[in-house]
Amino acid sequence: MKSSVFRVVAIVLASAAVLAATDSAVAPARAAASPSPVAAKATYPPYPASLTVKSELRLKADLIQRNLTRAPQLVFFGGSRSQRFDPVFARRRTGLNAVNIALSCARPEAAWGYLNWFYDRWPDAKVRWFWGMQSGMLRDRDLDPALLQDRRFYPSFPDVLLARQRELLPDSVVEMPRTYGFLHNRYSSRGMLQWNRYDQRLTKGYTLDQALDAYIRNMLHTGLTATEPDTRARAYFEQTIKLLNDHGTTPVIALMPIHPRVLRVMKQHDMGAERQQLREYLAELGQTLSIKVLDFTTIRSFNGEAAWFYDGVHITRRNANRVIAAARAKAAEYLK
Repeated sequence: MKSSVFRVVAIVLASAAVLAATDSAVAPARAAASPSPVAAKATYPPYPASLTVKSELRLKADLIQRNLTRAPQLVFFGGSRSQRFDPVFARRRTGLNAVNIALSCARPEAAWGYLNWFYDRWPDAKVRWFWGMQSGMLRDRDLDPALLQDRRFYPSFPDVLLARQRELLPDSVVEMPRTYGFLHNRYSSRGMLQWNRYDQRLTKGYTLDQALDAYIRNMLHTGLTATEPDTRARAYFEQTIKLLNDHGTTPVIALMPIHPRVLRVMKQHDMGAERQQLREYLAELGQTLSIKVLDFTTIRSFNGEAAWFYDGVHITRRNANRVIAAARAKAAEYLK
């Protein structure tokens, strides 16, 4: 298999190394360029089933298409740290019909594709948007295969980007992935992650202390390098917010929690600059776009529990419910 395909497959399979990565740095500078305008509807590319890469992004879109006859009123988006937000709990707290489209290793391009699909399907929809955020989300990665192969999404991207990224897709059955990690997961009908390898580890006796030990070792080994965020991901992040603003929505941007033990180690090793840079970037962004930022870095900020983590940054459903409740209290006007 050509090496470029491995990069695409890495997104689909959401490797443990990426899932365990802590926040990387984000500079507070604005993007110099914006994504090209939404492309015209195009003919579906010739991807037979044998060359269509399976994707968590497509799986959740299929859940929405199968289970929702009306537009979602509240959307949870983010990376793997946001996958436990429960649409049913959110509806009890807000009264809003909710879905969870958070994805492992999610990038803003996925949010852009989903949002354009929602507005294309439901032009008059009022979509509230809750975005679980960590700075690594603003790093460029190859596009999810569903954004390149699925007619619901690829019309929202410029042809030049699609052409360049499609060169990375498998072009023979031999090059296709043999396994997909997300297919072992369980999801609710509205997209919440109910069970994955973290839950499996718990059933086998793997403790939170062990998970934290491993997470901190990895964090200290890899370190946190302060580098500029990439232009394309940042531009699509801002363009997605602008599209929401244009439809009357102020998205809630939530900085996702970090376990208190990890925060202590980060402080000891002066590793907190990356999150502060993310705060500064969002503060600057808020001067030109309408966003509501909630900082849930510490468990005190949302009345969370240190025991309700899977590792240094992935929260359980119980802590996710606490985040929803805190967001409802602190940003009620944007979640009604």
